[in-house]
Amino acid sequence: MQIELRRGVTIHPGTFTAVIAPEKAILAALNSNRDLQRFLFLFVSGNYSRLLSGISRTSGNFDIRRPFTADQLLAVLNEAAHLASC
Repeated sequence: MQIELRRGVTIHPGTFTAVIAPEKAILAALNSNRDLQRFLFLFVSGNYSRLLSGISRTSGNFDIRRPFTADQLLAVLNEAAHLASC
Protein backbone atom coordinates (compact mmCIF):
# COMPACT_ATOMS: atom_id res chain seq x y z
CA MET A 1 0.00 0.00 0.00
CA GLN A 2 1.26 3.45 -0.88
CA ILE A 3 0.19 6.64 0.84
CA GLU A 4 0.22 9.77 -1.27
CA LEU A 5 1.53 12.45 1.04
CA ARG A 6 1.21 15.03 -1.65
CA ARG A 7 0.96 14.92 -5.44
CA GLY A 8 4.12 13.21 -6.62
CA VAL A 9 5.27 12.21 -3.11
CA THR A 10 4.33 8.72 -1.95
CA ILE A 11 5.45 6.89 1.14
CA HIS A 12 5.32 3.19 1.91
CA PRO A 13 4.27 1.84 5.33
CA GLY A 14 7.02 -0.08 7.10
CA THR A 15 9.81 2.03 5.65
CA PHE A 16 11.76 5.09 6.70
CA THR A 17 10.96 8.10 4.54
CA ALA A 18 12.80 11.40 4.72
CA VAL A 19 10.84 14.31 3.27
CA ILE A 20 12.44 17.67 2.57
CA ALA A 21 9.95 20.37 1.63
CA PRO A 22 9.00 23.98 2.37
CA GLU A 23 7.38 24.43 5.77
CA LYS A 24 3.88 25.27 4.51
CA ALA A 25 3.86 22.43 1.99
CA ILE A 26 4.83 19.73 4.47
CA LEU A 27 2.41 21.00 7.14
CA ALA A 28 -0.47 20.95 4.65
CA ALA A 29 0.46 17.43 3.56
CA LEU A 30 0.76 16.09 7.12
CA ASN A 31 -2.39 17.74 8.43
CA SER A 32 -4.66 16.83 5.52
CA ASN A 33 -3.76 13.15 5.10
CA ARG A 34 -6.00 10.87 7.17
CA ASP A 35 -4.14 7.73 6.08
CA LEU A 36 -1.17 8.79 8.21
CA GLN A 37 -3.28 8.56 11.37
CA ARG A 38 -3.34 4.76 11.12
CA PHE A 39 0.43 4.28 11.18
CA LEU A 40 3.28 4.90 13.60
CA PHE A 41 4.72 8.29 12.73
CA LEU A 42 8.17 9.28 13.99
CA PHE A 43 9.03 12.97 13.78
CA VAL A 44 12.78 13.55 14.10
CA SER A 45 14.06 17.10 14.46
CA GLY A 46 16.82 19.07 16.06
CA ASN A 47 16.57 21.22 19.16
CA TYR A 48 13.98 23.57 17.66
CA SER A 49 11.34 22.83 15.04
CA ARG A 50 9.01 25.39 13.52
CA LEU A 51 6.92 22.53 12.15
CA LEU A 52 6.07 20.90 15.44
CA SER A 53 3.62 23.54 16.65
CA GLY A 54 1.80 23.44 13.30
CA ILE A 55 1.22 19.70 13.17
CA SER A 56 -2.31 18.89 14.32
CA ARG A 57 -2.06 15.21 15.16
CA THR A 58 -4.34 13.63 17.71
CA SER A 59 -3.20 10.08 17.05
CA GLY A 60 -1.41 8.19 19.79
CA ASN A 61 0.86 6.82 17.07
CA PHE A 62 2.80 10.08 16.78
CA ASP A 63 6.23 10.08 18.40
CA ILE A 64 8.83 12.87 18.58
CA ARG A 65 12.58 12.44 19.00
CA ARG A 66 15.25 15.12 19.11
CA PRO A 67 18.72 13.65 18.62
CA PHE A 68 21.64 16.06 18.92
CA THR A 69 24.49 13.90 17.62
CA ALA A 70 24.93 11.42 14.80
CA ASP A 71 25.15 8.60 17.35
CA GLN A 72 21.84 9.66 18.91
CA LEU A 73 20.21 9.84 15.47
CA LEU A 74 21.36 6.32 14.64
CA ALA A 75 20.07 5.10 18.01
CA VAL A 76 16.64 6.68 17.35
CA LEU A 77 16.42 5.06 13.92
CA ASN A 78 17.61 1.70 15.25
CA GLU A 79 15.04 1.81 18.06
CA ALA A 80 12.28 2.70 15.60
CA ALA A 81 13.26 -0.21 13.36
CA HIS A 82 13.04 -2.62 16.29
CA LEU A 83 9.63 -1.27 17.32
CA ALA A 84 8.32 -1.54 13.77
CA SER A 85 9.37 -5.17 13.51
CA CYS A 86 7.55 -6.22 16.73
